[in-house]
Amino acid sequence: MHLKYLLLLTCLLLSIFNTAYAVPPIDIKTLEKIRQEALADDFAYHKVEALTTQFGARMAGTNKEQQALNWLQQELIALGIQDIKKQAVQARNWRRKSAQAEVLAPYNHQLEVVSLGGSIPTPITGIEAKVVRFSSLDHLQNSNNEDVQGKIVYLARKLNPEKTANDYLKAVKLRQKAPIIAAQKGALAVIIRSITTNNSRTAHTGAIQYHSSVAKIPAAAVSAADADLLDRLFSRNLPVTLNLSIDNSENAWLPTYNLIATLPAAEKTLEEVLLLTHIDSWDLGAGALDNGAGVGIILGVIKQLSSLQTQLKRKLKIVFVSSTMLSPIGIQAYVNQHQDSLANVVVATEPDMGSGNIIRLDTMVAADKLKYADYIHNLVADLTIERGHNQSAGGANSSYLLEQQVPIFNWVQDASQYFRFLHSANDTFDKISLESLQQNVAAYSIFVYAVASTDIDFRNTELKRQKQTISADSNNEIRAEDE
Repeated sequence: MHLKYLLLLTCLLLSIFNTAYAVPPIDIKTLEKIRQEALADDFAYHKVEALTTQFGARMAGTNKEQQALNWLQQELIALGIQDIKKQAVQARNWRRKSAQAEVLAPYNHQLEVVSLGGSIPTPITGIEAKVVRFSSLDHLQNSNNEDVQGKIVYLARKLNPEKTANDYLKAVKLRQKAPIIAAQKGALAVIIRSITTNNSRTAHTGAIQYHSSVAKIPAAAVSAADADLLDRLFSRNLPVTLNLSIDNSENAWLPTYNLIATLPAAEKTLEEVLLLTHIDSWDLGAGALDNGAGVGIILGVIKQLSSLQTQLKRKLKIVFVSSTMLSPIGIQAYVNQHQDSLANVVVATEPDMGSGNIIRLDTMVAADKLKYADYIHNLVADLTIERGHNQSAGGANSSYLLEQQVPIFNWVQDASQYFRFLHSANDTFDKISLESLQQNVAAYSIFVYAVASTDIDFRNTELKRQKQTISADSNNEIRAEDE
């Protein structure tokens, strides 16, 4: 009786909403069927398990990533997808080998560290120097060069656990820019507190940047627990001397590809709903939260909608993006090659924040189309999803579509677990939640079906698109989630 009553109530509310906002009619019974099946299906969960167990970490261009891409293509074929293309892209052949850091004064103590992605190695004997501590990037930027010259810079900024997602953007900027600013001031190396809310002795990696006009210096991240120790030493005014030894290599480009799949509409059309997610991962864990979960969610959505193809007015374009962790090469290649067709994208979305429950819908759509965004939210509100704002910056890859005026739906997840384990050896399958994945698949499937089966349009039809080419070296911008 409860489900029957809920269905009748939903139909009534949507009927009222449709009349008030002139929304194209949607088959409510189909929506309810999608909801019930998705919430009971463990398909996505098992696909994340298969991806992370069979292939583990998937650095772009490695054999394991290529094996994962082959597996993914077979999964798509099994789901009935026939239109599958490979877009060749390059991947940086950066590889970490080892990292050690030892406090030599005021006493000997081994720190848990990892190289930051893209870092150059230290000399074989390491770098031994006094450490100078800074609380923020601005603190470092405003310091005197003589206070930094010949030393190892330590950036102690903590990730705010109360405003994790927004604060992460600031922390990422620090991680990316610190090697450049420290080198300009004469530092020998830089270490940062791991960007995590987990206070453990596990270090977390992430990408850095160098500038062609500034000398490159080695960069590493220290575990949060060891960062606390350094902070306590400095609070007692005890001078700290450190030996940092890291070994990395980068000597060539590797071939890889974006995997692009299309589920066609019932009739030929240029309009498409675009789904993005990245397949590659860092090398420390199994790439479960980042981003095996996203791959599983997308496969779950395809499973839900492939049998409804005859009801679709728009095709579904699914892009599994490669070469994302060190530089945004994969998404830039996709945008460059599809400049002429991006005007056909009615809306784009991207799961890339682990497997936590979706808690809010943020958007970036034309102002006069907000009523349609609110309508979509109304379809999934009973999944305990709040309606957010219309100023979304998108995700790591979808943010590049904003530059092309593509409307974005950002399904914001509970990231409390995500930021505990992101970019670390603890990013493993045991962190994946079945129930949360099911909620994600339900919300994404309802959203995609509602847009693809109707004439709902989020584009600003009066806005002339700027035809621009994204430079392959424009990765100095901070995205909504930098890898």
